[in-house]
Amino acid sequence: MKLRLNLSFFIAFTILVLAAAWLLSGQLGNTEDNLTYLKTNTENKSNLKRKKVQVRESISFLYSPKIQVTGETHASRKIIARTEIAGKVKQLNATRGKLIATGDSILKLEDEDYPEKAKEAEARVKQREIEFAAANNLAKKGFRSETKYAESLANLQQARALRKKRQQDLANTEIVAPFEAVISDYFVEIGDVLKKGDAVAEMIDLEPILVKAFVSEKYHSVIQPGMTAHGLLMDGTKRAGTIRYISPVAEKSTRTFKVELEISNAGNKIAEGTTAELVIPLTPQAAHRISASFFSLTSNGDLGIKVVDKRDTVSFLPVKILGGSNKEIIVGGLPRKVRIISVGQGFVEPGDKVQTFKEN
Repeated sequence: MKLRLNLSFFIAFTILVLAAAWLLSGQLGNTEDNLTYLKTNTENKSNLKRKKVQVRESISFLYSPKIQVTGETHASRKIIARTEIAGKVKQLNATRGKLIATGDSILKLEDEDYPEKAKEAEARVKQREIEFAAANNLAKKGFRSETKYAESLANLQQARALRKKRQQDLANTEIVAPFEAVISDYFVEIGDVLKKGDAVAEMIDLEPILVKAFVSEKYHSVIQPGMTAHGLLMDGTKRAGTIRYISPVAEKSTRTFKVELEISNAGNKIAEGTTAELVIPLTPQAAHRISASFFSLTSNGDLGIKVVDKRDTVSFLPVKILGGSNKEIIVGGLPRKVRIISVGQGFVEPGDKVQTFKEN
């Protein structure tokens, strides 16, 4: 009985030793394979803990941003012609809507007695000149006092001043164009009796013509007089021009700034008051096209996107919106090449390790 127990113990012990030896030989013989297995197994377990996100690779392109706002055309100059003297309208010498040259007659008043008064004033000047010349000769010889000499000089100066006024009054019976312009409207008719200062006509200068519009305050610092821009007219015509003016003061109600673009208008083909788009190109810069659904907000309200680096680590990158539409936004401020989280960005935070898969 005792011998049977010892034999059983011996057999069991032998089996255990052989099994251990087999296992040990297998482990020692494949150390490198086992290490690879352990590493892969560890990574698989780690990946099982990582959240899955979908990524899209994006490469920047050169984007040429522009400011485009709706405005309208305006004359580069506009004046109201007024009478300098009282009188009755004798002639209207221009046609409304037609171009007139500098110095062309717009309106003629009745002369009345202005020519006669001008002649009388001219005659008086000649008389005073003779009197002054005589007084001057006598004064030089000592036969006239300085008082008489001064009196004759004053009379001459007064006569010359009156002559100038009479000549100006006569000239003012005719109103002429101070610059090449279009008569947009007359406010009087032949036979009307006018007072000094009455408005008679409106004159507008349409060459060049202006496109006036209002831009957001965020663009005020980037627009400068002299910049190249263009006006896009309702008929599709595109006219290049130069920024002439940007207001230093914002409109109180809208917080926008007035901008004026000067464009050529040969032949006055562009009318005043028509709708036009003001388009101002800005400096080109690197940009990405991003779907609106990719954006995230930080707790501070910063707008940006979540990206994944080569080690599959999440980070947040702020962006600057440059343009685009409701579906696709053009942004700046990103590296040239970036892996953007397109699905799952709401479930990961910067610093997280993730599993990634590309969009189909």
